[in-house]
Amino acid sequence: MTLDEVQMFVRAQSAESMSVTNAHRIKLEQAIISPQKISLFCRTVVDGRVTDSTASVWLVGQEALSGGYKIVMQEDGRQFGLASTGFAHDKHLVLDGWYGTLLSAFLAM
Repeated sequence: MTLDEVQMFVRAQSAESMSVTNAHRIKLEQAIISPQKISLFCRTVVDGRVTDSTASVWLVGQEALSGGYKIVMQEDGRQFGLASTGFAHDKHLVLDGWYGTLLSAFLAM
């Protein structure tokens, strides 16, 4: 998706929900940001071993706090999820999980 397509898609997903407030007492309209392409880690732990793979996603929302949750969207727009700061040495955010829609991800913050 192009930047313009992502902006239109986010606008369509949020159009009727901009005034919805989440558990952190922020409205969706406060969390939406201008989309930007970022990389993040998809981290799994199996038998005590940490494995990271890297994914390219669109960053489309965030909490006002610098260390707060970030709303990300898969490149093809199929799902929205949350990402957060990982270990101190991580160079990317870490995926917390996929939640489906933009509103679902926002409410999961």
